[in-house]
Amino acid sequence: MNTNMVFTLFVKFYIVVGVFQLCQTLAQQHEQIQSESCTHCCNGIPGIPGIPGTTGALGPKGDSGLPGLDGEVGTTGEKGDKGATGKPGPKGDTGPAGIGGVKGEQGTKGDTGSMGGQGVQGSKGDMGAPGQVRHQPKVAFSVAITSNINRVSADTVVIYDKVFSNIGNGYSTVSGKFTCSVSGTYVFMISALRENSNDSLFVCLMKNTERLTCAYANTGSPYGTGSNNIIIDVEQGDEIWVRLAANYALHSNENRYTTFAGYLLFSNQD
Repeated sequence: MNTNMVFTLFVKFYIVVGVFQLCQTLAQQHEQIQSESCTHCCNGIPGIPGIPGTTGALGPKGDSGLPGLDGEVGTTGEKGDKGATGKPGPKGDTGPAGIGGVKGEQGTKGDTGSMGGQGVQGSKGDMGAPGQVRHQPKVAFSVAITSNINRVSADTVVIYDKVFSNIGNGYSTVSGKFTCSVSGTYVFMISALRENSNDSLFVCLMKNTERLTCAYANTGSPYGTGSNNIIIDVEQGDEIWVRLAANYALHSNENRYTTFAGYLLFSNQD
């Protein structure tokens, strides 16, 4: 039931109520006129009718009307956010193995061919050019000191006065240093003995001004020894020598306990 039908019903209802009330008013006025006519006969002419009374109270609530028509379909709402990804499902069963292919037939073995005849011997080739004989330079030295070096007040070059070998003449008994004449890889070794006194031993193998490795012995035992060795690359003109540190001393005698040695392992020459 739509709005217009409801409105029409309400209008009709109020019209019926109004007619009913009007009929009641006219009936009352009729009775009053009859009563006043009697009175008029006795008392005089009746007065002008009074104003109609107020509208009566509303009647009882009517039955509910029929349901209204369906409203129009609303607009589509905005798309909601994407939901969280669900948990992966369980792993499926392994499918059945495929059908294997048909194995092909093995071919027949071919016949062995007959041996060919011996070929003609080729002529002798020319002699190659003589190879170059590589000359490996020989460099080696071994030296020692034959007397004590008492405690020094400053870093000092140890000059080894006893020469056992000096192949290549790289070591100098004047400077106490080995000067490299052939670039390559060398082996160097130092060994020293501490004097039986309150002086400790501390010597270092040097390359130019770079300290390579050291040997040390303290005063905990008489005549403590220290030694070390190293394999390094040395360039032509580099100086290798042993430095006695300040406030330390060395011991040696005719037994030559303190030594210094080195040799060329292989050169860098092509």
